[in-house]
Amino acid sequence: MKINEDKISLVDALYELTEKELEIKNFNATNAMVKVAGFPHLKEMKDFDFEFQPKINKQQFLDFESLRFLENNSNIVLIGNSGVGKTHLATSIGIAAANKRVSTYFIKCQDLIDQLKKAYLENKLDSRTR
Repeated sequence: MKINEDKISLVDALYELTEKELEIKNFNATNAMVKVAGFPHLKEMKDFDFEFQPKINKQQFLDFESLRFLENNSNIVLIGNSGVGKTHLATSIGIAAANKRVSTYFIKCQDLIDQLKKAYLENKLDSRTR
C-alpha cells in the first residue's frame, strides 16, 4: 500500500494497517489454539457429508458448531461405530470453538479412561477432573 500513489489518507492507511494486524493476530491465535487442542486432522463441518450418514442430525450438529451448548455448561459425547464421522464432527466443533477463542482439548475415549485410571491410582483424580 502506497499512500501517495493510491491517494489514501494517512488515517485510512493506519486504519487498514491496524485491521490487517488484528486479522493476523486472530489468525495466529486460532492456529495456536487448534495446535494445542491436539486434533488428529483439520476438518470443518462444511466438509462433512451428511448425506452419507443420514442418521446424523445435521441441524443438531450445526447447532453444536454455534457453541450454544457451552452456555448451559453442557458436554458433547459422540458414540458410534468406527468410520461414521465422530472424529470429523468433534474436530469441526473444536475448530469452531478455537475460532471463537474457546480452549479445546481433543482426546479419544480410551486415552481419557487411561489417564483417569492413572490419576486415580496416583491419588490425583480430583485435580485431574477439575
